[in-house]
Formats: sequence, structure tokens, C-alpha cells
Amino acid sequence: MIKFLILLTALFIFSQSVFAQMGERGKFVLYKYQLPMGAENYEITNETNALVLKTNFELTFVGDKVPVSATLKMRKSDLQPLFYETKGRTSTRTEIDASVEISVDTAKIRNGAETKSQAVGEKFFTIAHPAPVAPQMMLFRYWKKNQVNGGLPLNRVKGGLPLLPGGTAQIEFLGTDKISVKGTTETLERYSIAGVMWGRETVWFDRNQNLVALVGADAEMDRFEAVREGYESALPFFVQKGAEEAIKFLEKLSGEIKPVNEGKYAIVGATIVGAKDFAVVPDSVVLIENGRIIEAGKQSAIKLPKGIKIVNAGGKTLLPGLFDTHQHATQAEWFPATLAAGVTTARDAANELEFIVPIRDAINAEKIEIAPRLLLAGYIDSGENALGKMVANTPEQASALVQKYKQNGFEQIKIYQSLKPELVKVVTDEAHRLGMTVTGHVPSKMNIYGAVENGFDQINHVNFAARAMLSRDFKPTPGQPAKIEPESEAAQSGLKFLKENKTVIEPTLARSELNLYVRGKSFAEKEPGLSKAPFEFSSLIDSMGVAPEIEARAKSSFDLSLRITKALHEAGIPLLIGTDLAVPGHSQFREMELLVKAGITPLEAIKSATIVPARVFNLDKNLGTIERGKIADLILVEGNPHENIAEIRKVKFVVKDGRMYETARLWQSVGFNP
Repeated sequence: MIKFLILLTALFIFSQSVFAQMGERGKFVLYKYQLPMGAENYEITNETNALVLKTNFELTFVGDKVPVSATLKMRKSDLQPLFYETKGRTSTRTEIDASVEISVDTAKIRNGAETKSQAVGEKFFTIAHPAPVAPQMMLFRYWKKNQVNGGLPLNRVKGGLPLLPGGTAQIEFLGTDKISVKGTTETLERYSIAGVMWGRETVWFDRNQNLVALVGADAEMDRFEAVREGYESALPFFVQKGAEEAIKFLEKLSGEIKPVNEGKYAIVGATIVGAKDFAVVPDSVVLIENGRIIEAGKQSAIKLPKGIKIVNAGGKTLLPGLFDTHQHATQAEWFPATLAAGVTTARDAANELEFIVPIRDAINAEKIEIAPRLLLAGYIDSGENALGKMVANTPEQASALVQKYKQNGFEQIKIYQSLKPELVKVVTDEAHRLGMTVTGHVPSKMNIYGAVENGFDQINHVNFAARAMLSRDFKPTPGQPAKIEPESEAAQSGLKFLKENKTVIEPTLARSELNLYVRGKSFAEKEPGLSKAPFEFSSLIDSMGVAPEIEARAKSSFDLSLRITKALHEAGIPLLIGTDLAVPGHSQFREMELLVKAGITPLEAIKSATIVPARVFNLDKNLGTIERGKIADLILVEGNPHENIAEIRKVKFVVKDGRMYETARLWQSVGFNP
């Protein structure tokens, strides 16, 4: 018996020793748009004076695998980073191969083949890209352990906690939540983390500082959730709370950023581009009262009321508020950035219903003022490669989803490319019956002729529209790109088909340019707005693009996109300005510049961002031009963008519903330089 007890004690001591060496293990279930798409497994082990985190993240999105791993070595006493390395794909569009090695007060930072050294301060942390998730848990633990900096919590110190390779982190306590999991109630602490991903992520930790859930956006800029294994049933709660935090943030900003003018005032001396019949009117007056345009025209023809406040706009251009017809506002920060670019109306073209609807409602109720008005297009997809959880595999499911979107006030349905072809007409018929229109991607097992004939009203992306320039019976050869000639007989026949069916096209050239840019170069060479972005955003964008060895092919492909866009315009097919998750706000300008580069006049490019979408969305009675009786949505631009489209970037003031804001303040509120 004694020998047995001795053996049992020895086994216990051994097991404790093994446990001490093993440290900690955990698993996160990874979601995009609330559809489980993968997992991250992490392990923390003990060394003599250090803790080592190793984590592997992998998900599959629309059939494409996204694997990335990271190693983080930290000093055991205070979790100060000693070494960090991450390698792999953090999204289907981003790649990373980076490391940070600390030696006393110097950091050796490697990004790909490039290496640099820089001095480090007393407190810092090492992290790059929002994936994997586990390093953010260690960032939080480091912040908790080293929370005092100059006597103040780090989340109250201007500049926050420095990060390597770059940027700063801000962590803020938001509150506590009780959740029920497997019959037990747990209390979690809710925080926001900013600076790892552009914008604020909402995160939850248990009493042992274990990350339980993270809700925000991923490196793809899609809605993203990571939930610790065992807590999956609480996902709806985490998503709801994440939306509530976004609304609180935007309401707070709306209280801080006040209009410089509102109520009754006059904008005097500007050149109107987009008056009645889209006329150009120099030396103008626009009189605004209670959110509406009371008068608009030549200064010599309009008598101003005595004592009215005057905005002197001499030498500037006044345009109607812009439309962005392809946005995915997956974070709160997109809204102020979009408004800063002069976009007063945006179509959100696929999002989480639970996120975008409450925000839209808060905007409509004027609880959130620093945001464009929203038009919503709800996505529908099929199968295992679906975009998110809004999946229809039967006619009944397809009809039910359309009805759900209608009940939630959506104007449109967006068909995604994995939708079963036999469900396309089910979706379009139900949408049209309910007074909705249909846009989207051409499903992968259907050509564009079938999509339009089965009820598509609009097509997203020039690459899908280009398929109309192939013969109706064209069969693709795997691995061999189709040869398209916009001047060919087949192309002209396809253009005629689109015109006769009143199909509207949204090219999203700025997104195509980003997709086809060569990885390793700074995208600011093409999009100067990127140089104004915070580090965590610009570094993410610069990790996108194609491999250098296919640069020539990518350039040829993009040049063809420009030629196709010009051919669409010349055929009389309406074109819409849409950005699709590129550089917030700035890609609105780039899209207009690229239309001009394609051979379209600056004035026509401006129309594609104003009166054309206003007509397409049946909003032209209130928006799209600067006329008496219309909603006062305007932008005041330095220079003459109708002559030089690049000057569209000089938006100094934006007016939405009669409230005039300085755009510089809006940019600064979300971390961009004005």
C-alpha cells in the first residue's frame, strides 16, 4: 500500500511537471459573416525565463485556404516581447512574412527581405495584422500587467502603447456581460482594442484573462468573429454587442464633431457643377434651410435674406453629394471616412444584417450624424463556399431570405457567385414582387446572358460585365484567360444586349487596381490617400497584390478593364461609382480618376457619382443635382474637378441634410491625416 501511495505521489508530481511545461492550450472557432470557416489552435509553453506562444490560424473562404502561423516569445516576469515572427496568409488578399527580434533597447525588424533596426522604449508590444488572434490575447495580458505609464492607464495616454513593426494600440474597458454557456452563467469583461486592425475591435475576456471572443473585421476587411471553443452558442450575443459598441462610438463622435453650419445659411460665389439638367453655373448662390435647398442659381438672380449667414465659396466648386454604390462598412470607422470623402449616400453591398441594420436605423433617427445615408443590398449565396451564413440551397430558403431582407428594410438583393443557378430566378422574381432590385456577381455556373435574362438589374465588377463581350455559347478553358476585344463583333453584340435590357454596371476599377497591383511595392504610388492612413491600415494594403513575376500580365488585365469600361460607357450603359473595400474614402476619388483614365470625361465621371446613381436608385427627386427643393447634400471642393478630375480629392466641406462639416475633422476622427 505504501509503495502504491509513493508511486501515486510520483505520478502526480510528474504530471504537474508536465503540465507546467505544457502551460496553456486553446482553440478559437473562426467565423466570417457568422459562418464558421476555420479554427486557430494555440499553445503557450514555459522556458526558464520566458513564455512562448505558438499559434496556427487557418480558415477557408470561398474555396481559398488562408493559413498563417505566429511565434511570440515573452519575458516571463512582465510579458515584454523578446521575439516575434509571423508567416503566411492573413486573408485571401494579404500575405505576411515578418519578424521582430529585441536586443536590449533595439529592435531588428524584418518585413520580407527588408530589415531595419530601431530603438525601443520601456514599454511596447510586437504584433502585425489582425490574424492570428492569440497574439491579441497576449497584447491584452501585457497591457494588464503593465498598465501604468507615467501614472496613467495606457488607454488614457495619448499615442497609446507602441507596437512593432509599427503603429500603436489603444485598449479601453467597456463593461461587463453575463452570458449563459452550457447551463452555467459566466461574467466576462468587455473591451475595445484599436491599432492592430484599423478601427476598434470588441473583445471579451474571462477572469483568467483568456480571450473568449473577438468581433470586428479581418485582414480581408470582412466582418469577422473568433470565439473560444465551448462558447460558440454565445455568438449571436457577441455580434449584437459588437454592433451596439459601433453605434455608441459613432454617436459619441457625432456629439464631438459639430457642424460648422446648419439651419439657414447661404453658400456664395462657388461654381455649381450639377445644377438643373447638370448645368455648370459660375458665381452662384445656394440657399439652405432646414436641410433643403431653397434656392440655387446665379448670384445676380437671387436675393439673399437680410442677415443670413454667408459661406464665402469664391474660387471653389460646389457639387452634389457623392454616391458610393459599393461599400462594405464592416467597421464603425468606415462611416466618418466615407462622409469625409464627400459621400453622402452609400449602398452597402453585403454585410451582417445584425450589424448594418441597427446602424442604418440610428443614422435615419439622426442619432448618428457623421455618416452617409445607407441603402442596403442583402447577400444570398449557396453551398459550402458561401460568403456567410445567409445561405439558400432550396427555392423555399431563397424566397424566405428575400422576404427577411425586405422585412428589415433592404432595397436590394445581392446575388453572390456560388448561388445555385436554378435559384437565381427564384430570388429575382421574389425581389421584384416585393419592389426590390437585384445586383451582384454572375454565379459561377451561369453566364452573364443567363443572369440578366433571369432578372439581374445590375452587375457588380467590370470582370463580370466583360463576359458579355464573349459569345453567348463561349466555354472557358481552365487555366487560360478568355480573350476579349471590346471592338469585336461579339463584344458589340453583348453591349447591345446589356443596353436593351437596361442593365446597370458598377466597374469597381479602384478595387481591381488594388487586386492587380504588385505586392511588395507601396500602393501609395497609385493611391496617394494611402500615405495618409494609419500604419495598421497602410501595412495591410501593402501586403496585398499579385506576385512580381506576373506583373506584366496583371497590367495587361487592368488595361483591358479600362478599355471595357470605356466601351460600356460609349454603348450608353449606365456606370456607377463604387469602391468595394479598398482605401476608405480615397478610393471614391480614385474610382472617378480611373473612369477618366479609361477615356470618360471628368463631367461624366462626376455624373456617375451623382445623378446617375440617384436615377438608378429612384432618388433623383431628392438627390443627384443642386436644385430648389432637393435635400442639401453637397460638397465644396477647392479647384475645378470638372476640368481636372484629380481636384476631386480637395473636398474641404461636406454638407449632408444641410449640416456642413469640415472634412479634415472627420478624417482625423478615424486616424487618417486630412
